[in-house]
Amino acid sequence: MEPNKSFSIIAKTCTLKYNSQKNGETIFGDNIKYIIPIYQRSYSWTDEQIRKFLSDIFLGYWGSDGNIIKEPMFIGTMQLAEKDLERKEQQVIDGQQRLTTFLLLLKILKMEFPDCIELASIHFDWLETKVNSGTQQNDLNQLLSFNTFEEFNSNLNIYVNNALYIRNILSELIAEGENVSENETEEQFNADDFTNYILSKIYFVVIETHASLSKTLQIFNAINTTGLDLNGGDIFKLKMYEYLCDQNKEANEETKIKFFEQISGIYEKIDTKNKELGWVTDIFGVLEMYKYILVAKYDLPKTLYFYETNRFFEELFDTISNTNRWDNFKSIKEKGLTLSLIELEEIIQSRFQWHLIYKSVPTAEDACSWHFIWWSRYSRYHILVYLFTYKFNTEEDFNSKLFLFKRQLSKLFIIYSIRFQKLKSEIYYSFMYEVLDTMMNKSSEELIKLINSKIGKVEDHKGWYDIETILNGDITYNAKLKNIVCRVSAMLEEDYTSSDMKICNNLFQLPIDIEHIQSYHDSNGDKRDDIWNEWGDDINSIGNLMILEQDKNRSISNNLYEFKTKVYPTSIYGIVKKQATNYSDWSIDKCRERKIVEVNKILNYLFN
Repeated sequence: MEPNKSFSIIAKTCTLKYNSQKNGETIFGDNIKYIIPIYQRSYSWTDEQIRKFLSDIFLGYWGSDGNIIKEPMFIGTMQLAEKDLERKEQQVIDGQQRLTTFLLLLKILKMEFPDCIELASIHFDWLETKVNSGTQQNDLNQLLSFNTFEEFNSNLNIYVNNALYIRNILSELIAEGENVSENETEEQFNADDFTNYILSKIYFVVIETHASLSKTLQIFNAINTTGLDLNGGDIFKLKMYEYLCDQNKEANEETKIKFFEQISGIYEKIDTKNKELGWVTDIFGVLEMYKYILVAKYDLPKTLYFYETNRFFEELFDTISNTNRWDNFKSIKEKGLTLSLIELEEIIQSRFQWHLIYKSVPTAEDACSWHFIWWSRYSRYHILVYLFTYKFNTEEDFNSKLFLFKRQLSKLFIIYSIRFQKLKSEIYYSFMYEVLDTMMNKSSEELIKLINSKIGKVEDHKGWYDIETILNGDITYNAKLKNIVCRVSAMLEEDYTSSDMKICNNLFQLPIDIEHIQSYHDSNGDKRDDIWNEWGDDINSIGNLMILEQDKNRSISNNLYEFKTKVYPTSIYGIVKKQATNYSDWSIDKCRERKIVEVNKILNYLFN
């Protein structure tokens, strides 16, 4: 990574209007207009925050005993962008809540004390907000236009509401200070004196950053001490806005506003869809998909697939803007990487499309295959199903292709979850990279062919970690292996090609246990050693195991087989009912007979 040092930070101590400190500066100096940029959140201080703000000011002014002491007050750090000397403007990165509340306080003081000389020279055009495409500024202008308190009648305007609250708290705090004062003069509060205190004794540390928006936001996150932190979703919105502005350097202010409105519209679309369908995803889920798409589409280093989403886009935008040049992104310019709001819109559309498709899956197997992907050792690649929907959703007969892809992907993950009791790097890394590359750059037919070729035949999975040997042996030593095998076995005893979704719900939503038909811990403790010696690994094999409702399993405990067969017929699972029907008694020979059937059944399903 090569750091870009073409930025600077200037820190200074400021007051609002009068500053007696050496080299001190003021907010009102140079007639600068402070701009709250379009990408900021709305003004949102609550009654609680305003009360604390004013109480702190009055504590510095009154002191603790009501005697005016005018103790200097530090009100925190503000961050401003570099001044635009031509326009005489400066953007507020951090501090809009405090600056806006000061504006409201001065407005109320001027209305309450019209004869105050200090307030007579105060104007209110030093702060402007561009948030929400001008609607916030309209609300602020409404308040600033009021000349009498009778005009304060809009409870939908936060500036008006907060100004009224400031008026009430102001009266309350003035009265409290006068009541505890030891000074017996009739009027202890002086509006000119108090206003002068606000303008001269309340200090800010102003950090002025001369940098790109990306770097400015990094600095903001490092120093922010008040208000709401920017999260990853906020930062992507801002950096995407900066990216679009940079790509369109000739864009005027109106066009830039449209850029931000388009980005905000993406966020709003996600919220609207979530309200309509129930929660499906958020901006982070969408950006996670976009990360995979960009890495595959532009053949970026594969390690980027495993970057946390915020880090991925932070380093990508850093490299694009030359704020920092990260090694894994150094090729993006020569590869022509571009970001697109259209792509984001398509990702969102496809993500919600998948949600609706899943709600109407054609068969129980299609529903179960989704759960098997999640239950496998490769669950992080469930995202491949979302990406398939994004890439191929306009193709003819898309739904059939999607469900075929999902079923085969499920089988692949089941096979490798059975064979290897940990992640197989061949699958987790190199083969998944090939799958992603094929998905983004080739046809759906080629992709499904690739998955099928990796599934292959039973013979391709023999030898080292032989799948048939594993299925014939003890499968209880690994919980994931045991649960996957027993659920596949149970599904295959149901009418899984039907549209009966209860099959999937029963397998994956209900609490179940894995039942030992011959109890591992036999109820007759004296026989346990003999049973273990006789049965060996067969007692923990698929021949002696099946799923069973948790309550039924615990009700039969470790009882004899004769007792269990009275309960098995009441189960909802076909495999359990079949056990009671096919085997009137139970022995190691019948276990081995059943094991052959079960293993062949599972292998036929996976490789057919």
